[in-house]
Amino acid sequence: MVGLVSEIFKKALAALVVVSILGKLFDQLLTFGEDELQTAVVLACYVYFVISLFAASRHKLFHVLAVPVFTQFLHLFQKYSFPAGANSLWRLAPFLILDSYFLYVFIQKPVCLGRGEKLFLTFWIITQLFFLLISPNLENIVFGGLLFFSLTLPCYFIYLNLVNTAKHFRENLEMYLCTLYIILGFGTFGLVIVGAGYKGSDNLLATRNITDTNVTMAYFILLWPFVLLFAERHALNSLIRFVLYSILSGVVIFSFSRGAVLLVLPYMLITTFLIGNVVRFWWVIALLTLALNVFPDLIFDYKDWDMAYFWTLRFGGVMATDSVLDKLQQASGRAEIHEIAYNLFLSKPLVGHGTGSFEMLGPGYREAHSLFYTLLAENGLLGLICMYSLLFFLLISTLSVCRGNQKYALLPLSLIFYLAFNHTVGSVFVILPARSVTINCLAPMLLLCLFFYAKSIQTHAAAPKYE
Repeated sequence: MVGLVSEIFKKALAALVVVSILGKLFDQLLTFGEDELQTAVVLACYVYFVISLFAASRHKLFHVLAVPVFTQFLHLFQKYSFPAGANSLWRLAPFLILDSYFLYVFIQKPVCLGRGEKLFLTFWIITQLFFLLISPNLENIVFGGLLFFSLTLPCYFIYLNLVNTAKHFRENLEMYLCTLYIILGFGTFGLVIVGAGYKGSDNLLATRNITDTNVTMAYFILLWPFVLLFAERHALNSLIRFVLYSILSGVVIFSFSRGAVLLVLPYMLITTFLIGNVVRFWWVIALLTLALNVFPDLIFDYKDWDMAYFWTLRFGGVMATDSVLDKLQQASGRAEIHEIAYNLFLSKPLVGHGTGSFEMLGPGYREAHSLFYTLLAENGLLGLICMYSLLFFLLISTLSVCRGNQKYALLPLSLIFYLAFNHTVGSVFVILPARSVTINCLAPMLLLCLFFYAKSIQTHAAAPKYE
């Protein structure tokens, strides 16, 4: 991992040098954003993507997987100083660079897909383009929709299908996704700090919108099994594990999300016992207990914290409920929005109103805060059946690898909790808004990682073993 981090910094430094030189040569180059620094960083990110993807590297898979993660922060850094929404070339540029690399690879290496895989990709592209074309929001999301559904995600599928047969694919995938987990975690903490002081605001709840934690939480759920598998493979010590646990716990705390507390914390406990790290887990608890005893003010002065006030606002009602089901209902708190989505479904029950239509026809939200209701409103029964069929196939694929080793039960468990989060807190799949600053396809990319990790296990288990 040290070599990977070193490579990231070297290529980032090279990108900054290139932009600095170009800025000196062309005076007007750094005038697009609100100031020269912002524009320089944005352009340096684009150059970094080009260098990391097209330059020689032992960690090419990491750079391919990292584009959506880095782009998440890039979009937030751009704010509204650059054109927002799914049609903005400033937002789509990283994915255009990524797709150019994919096409370059596919030209260099023959792509061998089975009949079923070809049928799946054909069906995916046709159905997604259909739902996109019937949307009343088409003119606002057409470029991003075409790029994600017909190029980026199919290319991710083909690329991962190409590399998943490599000998060290699973080991590398664990390391790369664990690295992205750490980057996403510390990046989120940085956004919390910046967001808390944005325009003089001291309201920590405002950081929920700036950091977009209700979206990133779904990413952490899907990344978490790879973090545990990496820690188990390399027998990481208790201190490093404590840091990894602290990242996810910290994101939950700063998310001020009732759904995160009611879903993610139990998820952490179940996966910890499942991986067989019970002894190490209790070491982590012991370290936390020791820290609280050494620094008792962390407990006794809690009510004096600014954070305590905002937590009370968000969780006071939840703590008073009598059942888990009631708590989950409050975790979603979206009954009115669900009713609007259901009424939209009733008006067009077969195919819905099209991708991205809820943002225009609903109360102004990007989605209905539930995957089920969002699919009903936008894709109707046809889209609902298609999506849940794919998710069911993914669940079966991940469950099939659990028989040989208990630790691989982390894969279907992460999918189950991801779906639970999507049905109680918010729908996180392809982020394709007409006006918001972030657009992304990180969630489906991580779901593909789950699938091809499981497929790699099956492939190596079925391979003949020679004495």
